[in-house]
Amino acid sequence: MLYGKKFLFFASFCFLIIAASGCTIGESPAEKMYEHLEQTVSLESGFAEVQEPLIEAEQKEQKLFNEMLGMSMKEIDQIKKLADEAIRIADSREVLIKKEEESIDSAYEEFKSVNRLVNEIDEKALKTKADELVKTMEKRHESYGELHEVYMEALNMDRELYKMMKKEDLAIEDLKSHTEDLNKKYDEVLKSQDTFNHLTDQYNEKKKAFYKEAGFSTTDKKKAS
Repeated sequence: MLYGKKFLFFASFCFLIIAASGCTIGESPAEKMYEHLEQTVSLESGFAEVQEPLIEAEQKEQKLFNEMLGMSMKEIDQIKKLADEAIRIADSREVLIKKEEESIDSAYEEFKSVNRLVNEIDEKALKTKADELVKTMEKRHESYGELHEVYMEALNMDRELYKMMKKEDLAIEDLKSHTEDLNKKYDEVLKSQDTFNHLTDQYNEKKKAFYKEAGFSTTDKKKAS
């Protein structure tokens, strides 16, 4: 039998999408900011769309790996077939992650339009809220970059693992060592994911605070009186 069980998390990007609110668009800097903020929400929709297929792909890979572990080296031909299928699924995950990254980056590019508008705000309290909002989004985007990097490292290690499984002379110790390294990498993924989710929560709170200070209603899409 092949070595043990792979304790991978296959942690998907279960992020919290930026919450949307509404108001009437006008000509003040705050109202112009609103327009860009809501467009940012729209552009991140691609991020949400890939989450379900990403989770399904991760689960399929885990199932295939478990099947491979349950076979003896006498069944190497079947192991190779399963490994090739797992590699194909890993490749499909990379496509989904690329789509996710493009969604996040395009939303951030739209958000950058908010920066110049912040300097046009005269009210001190409102400007403070706007500055906090911008700083939080910048930290959030940086956090996503770190998460994306470590997730891709883990994904590439998955592919290396499946290629190892195809070797007829695979050493058990080599498989064990790679699996342990992979588990550590997914620990990093989970930590990065937690950081990103935390900053997303913070951003949503800062956004609500900014809308409230600006007098925007978050329930009926009308400016509060």
